[in-house]
Amino acid sequence: MKAVFANRSLSTKLLLLTIIFVFVAEFVVLVPSIAKQRRDWFMMRFEEAYLASLALEGPREGAADERLVRQLFSTANILGVTINSDDMRMLILAPEINPHGAPNMVRVDFTRENSMDMIANAWGTFFSRGDYLIQATGQPEFAIGQTVDIIVSQKALRDDLYAYARNIFLLSLVISTLTAGLVYWALNRMIVRPVKRLTENITAFDADPENAHGILQPSGRKDEIGAAEESLAAMEKSVRDLLGERRRLAALGAGISKISHDLRNILASAQLMSDRLAKSEDPSVRKLSPRLISALDRAIALSRDTLTFGRMETRLLEKQPFPLRELVAEVFDDTAAMGVTAENNAPESLTIIADRTQLYRALFNLVRNAVDALQETGGEDQKGTVTIDAYVEHGAVAILIADTGPGLPDHAKADLFEPFKGSQKPGGSGLGAAIAAEIIRAHGGLLTLEKSDDTGATFRITLPGPAS
Repeated sequence: MKAVFANRSLSTKLLLLTIIFVFVAEFVVLVPSIAKQRRDWFMMRFEEAYLASLALEGPREGAADERLVRQLFSTANILGVTINSDDMRMLILAPEINPHGAPNMVRVDFTRENSMDMIANAWGTFFSRGDYLIQATGQPEFAIGQTVDIIVSQKALRDDLYAYARNIFLLSLVISTLTAGLVYWALNRMIVRPVKRLTENITAFDADPENAHGILQPSGRKDEIGAAEESLAAMEKSVRDLLGERRRLAALGAGISKISHDLRNILASAQLMSDRLAKSEDPSVRKLSPRLISALDRAIALSRDTLTFGRMETRLLEKQPFPLRELVAEVFDDTAAMGVTAENNAPESLTIIADRTQLYRALFNLVRNAVDALQETGGEDQKGTVTIDAYVEHGAVAILIADTGPGLPDHAKADLFEPFKGSQKPGGSGLGAAIAAEIIRAHGGLLTLEKSDDTGATFRITLPGPAS
C-alpha cells in the first residue's frame, strides 16, 4: 500500500490526503454527535410522553382520546410511560411483554448520566445486537419536580442512530469531495504547477546545461516558490557560465600541454648546448653561461610542472600502508643536491595509509619550494634548514614542513594554492603548492599554511584515516 501510494503523482496524493483528512475530522466529530443524537432522541420522547400524560389527565370532556394517545406513543416507539412526582407514581402506558420470557431490560438515568457515560452508552447501542428494552428516566423541560420513565425498543434507537450516522457519512462524503476539489484546484495552481514547472526545467537543463534558452525565467512571484525560481535561475546561469569557462580552460589546457611538451624537448636540446658553452675557453661566454643555464632550468621546470598539473588524476589513488619516515628520507635524498640542511623528524614507528607516489609528489613540491626560498636568501656558508615532523593527533596524521627562510610575501599568501598564481619568485609557475594541495585533497586531507614570518614558513598536511 505504501509503495503504491508513493508512486502516485503529487496531485493525486494531495486529493487523496484531503479526502482522508476530512473523513478523519468528521469521524472525530461523529463520536460526540452520536451521543448527542441519542440524548435528543430520548429527550423528544420524554416531552411527548409528558404532554400526552397531561392530555389524559385533563377533564373528561376535554381529555384526549386514549386511542389517539396510544397511536402517538406507538409512532414515537414508546412502549411504556410512567410519571413520577414527589408523592405519587402514575402509570400511563404499560409495555406488552411476552409472558413466556421476560425481555432483558437496560436502565438509563439521564438525570445522572455524564458526558463520558453518554458517549459510551451511545456507541454501545450503536454496536449492539438484538432487541432489548430500555427503561430511560429523564426530566422534561416544563415538568418541574417530576420525572418521566419511558420504555423504548433498543432496535428503534439503534435504527435511528444508524440513519443519523449514514446521513453524517453522506454529508461528509459531499463535504470532503467538495473540499478536496477546491483545495486541489487551489494548491494545484499555487504549488503543484509551479513545482512541476521547476522540475521540468531542471530536467531540461540537466540534459543540455549549456543552452541559454534552458535557463528558467522567474515568474516574479513574491512567495517561497518565487524565491526558489530566482535561486534556480541564478544557479543555472552560474553553472552555464562555469561550464563555458571550464570548456575554454580545458581547450586552453590541452593546447598548453602540447606546447609545453614540445617546448620541453626544445629546451632540453638547448640545455645540452648550454653545457657545451659552459666549457668554452672564451671568458665572455663562460660569464653568460650560468645565467643561460639558470634561465633554461626555470623554463624546463615550468614546462614540467605544467605537464604534471595537466596529467593529474588524483582521484585514482592506490592507497597502501608504508613507513612515512622512509618516504621523507627519499624526498630529502632527491633534494640533497640543492645544498640545504634536511632534518627528518618523522617517527620510525609511524605507518600511514596513502598513495605513496602521489604523497611523494606533494612532499617533494613543498620541500623544493622551501629550498628555493632558502637559496634566494642564504649565502655560500649558510643555506638554511628544511625540517619535516609528523605525529598522530585525534586519529589523523599531521605532517609539518618547515624552513628557516624569510617567509612568504603577502601577495603570495592570498593565492598560495591557486594554479599559476601562488608563485613567490620570478619565473616560477605557481604550481608546486597547487599540485600538493590537490593531492592532499584527493586523500581527504587538507594542506594549510600554518606559519609565515621572518623566521620561516611552516606548511601543515592533515591526512585522515587510520595510522599506526
